Amino acid sequence: MVFGRLKHWMTGSRTAPTGRGRQQPAATTGTATSVELQDGPLTAEDDDIELAFSGCILGASSITEHGPNAFERRALRELERLTGSRDDLAEQVPRLPSIIPRVMQALRDDDSSAAGLAREIGRDSVLIGEVIRLANSPFYRTGKEVDSLEGAIVRVGRTGIRQLVSRAVFKPLLNLDSGHFTRLSSAALWEQAEKTAVAADCLARREGGDRFHAYLAGIVHNVGFSVAMTVLDRIWDDTDVPRSLEFRSKLSHHARQLTTRITRSWDFPDSVVTAMASYAGIDGDKHAGNGLASILYAADKLAKIHTLSTRGLLGGEEGKRIQCRLQGRLTDSCAACYESLARLDTG
Repeated sequence: MVFGRLKHWMTGSRTAPTGRGRQQPAATTGTATSVELQDGPLTAEDDDIELAFSGCILGASSITEHGPNAFERRALRELERLTGSRDDLAEQVPRLPSIIPRVMQALRDDDSSAAGLAREIGRDSVLIGEVIRLANSPFYRTGKEVDSLEGAIVRVGRTGIRQLVSRAVFKPLLNLDSGHFTRLSSAALWEQAEKTAVAADCLARREGGDRFHAYLAGIVHNVGFSVAMTVLDRIWDDTDVPRSLEFRSKLSHHARQLTTRITRSWDFPDSVVTAMASYAGIDGDKHAGNGLASILYAADKLAKIHTLSTRGLLGGEEGKRIQCRLQGRLTDSCAACYESLARLDTG
């Protein structure tokens, strides 16, 4: 399947190693609901991408292989405590506006009418303005200007409304500015989340998956990182800098666990929560057997590469090597969806 081959273009390998060290042909057929990614440790290029992105959000590009410093040890203890405590996490989790569950339920219902959607969206003045603005944008405008919410919904369509509502709701939750680390990370976390959502929607459309759930998973998959950054803000004393390899790895692990817990507390669709848990490795079978988890994995990697590239953070020989393999090893679906991310940089 195409997602199983995402790692292969990074490694240059056309076969997938099995757990016993043998090599078998990579699967190239199937549906989005039967996608399986090869198990095992991340490739070197995966590590390069993850480390570069963590350096981007932490504001520290250099890495040391020494053990965690005092600040990092304290941060990891706090993150571990937070992921294991339901009460403490509840205090940290951003609350969704009360209107959102009703709007999301209406959007899930394929039989709901434009008038019904308008009634729910009409409860929030911000959403009203966003929907009408989008309907009158050059991308959607085909004739006279729309001045009614119901007319705007008809013009934009259900897919466009779903994406707009998700974006409007979750951007403030990722675009935080409560301290040093949230200021450093918020713009990159949101940019990468939005690109992940667009890539996930594209992959789901091409592979026959649920586009709304794919977009939703992509747009919220960094929320655990946002919460983790607020933890770092709270305990940082402006001395030690997070540079250790061990800290970077454990930070990502805890952040993905937090995302899973948060999406579950928000009563997200089961498939989205399951995909988050699979990607976080909570279920012990990373990506395997979960089409949405495979889509999220692929979209996350594509979005990280694109975000780092546009910020000039995949330069030098390593960047050239990854970009070369990106162009040469991507499947048609992944390549097309990677190209679709360029429109976000041009507005």
